[in-house]
Amino acid sequence: MKLLVLGGTGPTGALVIGQALTAGDTVRALVRSPEKVGASNPHLEVVTGQATEPADVTRTLDGIDAVIVTLGATKGSITDATRALLAGAAQHPSIRVVVLSSFAVLRDRLSAPAKLMTGMAMGAIITDKTNAEQLLRDSDLNYTLVYATRLTNDPTTGGATVVADKETLRLSHTISRATVAAFLLAQARDTHPADKVVTITG
Repeated sequence: MKLLVLGGTGPTGALVIGQALTAGDTVRALVRSPEKVGASNPHLEVVTGQATEPADVTRTLDGIDAVIVTLGATKGSITDATRALLAGAAQHPSIRVVVLSSFAVLRDRLSAPAKLMTGMAMGAIITDKTNAEQLLRDSDLNYTLVYATRLTNDPTTGGATVVADKETLRLSHTISRATVAAFLLAQARDTHPADKVVTITG
């Protein structure tokens, strides 16, 4: 598989890159700061650019089978990055797109403490993610949207557990970034039609 990673210098994106290279995949990473990419591998291509710039995203999509998006919200807008991806992917309709989001976006499913705490800590980010995800849902992309519960830096201890649609999401629900990375890669490799939404925990 030839994979494009957006957000490859973040903690989860770096794990996606590492696991993909270990599995023998070819990886292209679009990053602002190439010196922050920790991996070094002949099957890794690092491209300098902005995930929020349509031209930068479009030029990285040639020959790509799947895109994994693990962008954080420390700089730039996730909504702008989604618009850039939609613009580029319009020329590559067969590309599969897997996007990592947060359980905090699922406001109606959160416990009262989880809704309060995430609202205080992540209010602007939640709004940005919600807007971006609506663009994705309204698109013609072959996408999978993955909501992960609270992320930890623990080593993976097994596969991700899919959370039932009606289950309340609590702060006690956690999942390691390594487990999330493995799940994202599995979704990227899935050849069945996507357009699905899934919530995972450890």
